[in-house]
Amino acid sequence: MKTLDQPNQNVSFLADEGMLKDYQERIKSYSKRAQEVLNIFTYDNGLIKGSNPFANVALASKHLALPSQVLHDSELNPEFFRGNYEDLGLVLKTNGDSSFKNNNPDAKKLYEQLKKRGITPSEENPVMISLRGLGLEADKSHYGLMHKLTDETEIVQAPELSYQNNGRKFSRTDERGIPIFDEDGTRTFYARKDGLDGFCLWGLVLDSNWFWFWYWALDVSSTDGRVAVAKNYSKE
Repeated sequence: MKTLDQPNQNVSFLADEGMLKDYQERIKSYSKRAQEVLNIFTYDNGLIKGSNPFANVALASKHLALPSQVLHDSELNPEFFRGNYEDLGLVLKTNGDSSFKNNNPDAKKLYEQLKKRGITPSEENPVMISLRGLGLEADKSHYGLMHKLTDETEIVQAPELSYQNNGRKFSRTDERGIPIFDEDGTRTFYARKDGLDGFCLWGLVLDSNWFWFWYWALDVSSTDGRVAVAKNYSKE
């Protein structure tokens, strides 16, 4: 698997054109709507460009970097990440999503799976789910797909991810990849009150501000997206 690496980092960007071509053939087995959600990647200037929480899982679930790995490396080498965004995971706060109906089936399905593991997401104590280790299953919802937990999925429940901290500043994260809030921080955390959101790091081009934020449309992608993978990936 070809990647764009940086010295002394745990995270790389996926850069394997052959892997992308195989993926583009593989997703043809999905429904028309699911293909629209998944067929978002391009290969340009030696990199795979594009990102959303469904396509990244379908392309490279077991190779994806954990949120903590991306956040840690972005603190050590911010220039590598500047001008790009990286999808890190999903954040679930409630059983369903009443304010963004397109996410409602996925939110309910993930809530049910978490409850079976003894974990109850809430507005006060949200759950972050890594994209790494997630699976996908086809369905007839808005996206044509839903996320499925596996034994490889990392799950972190943290009150820091609640809407009460929306707009707060931070510069560093803890070992879980959760913000350590600091009024003098250079990064801004954004959160929605309820439902299911994508979780993303976005580095602006022209200044030192970084946003670690939610977004509700899980099929959105742009050429600023990068697929962040861990360097200790399998060589398969």
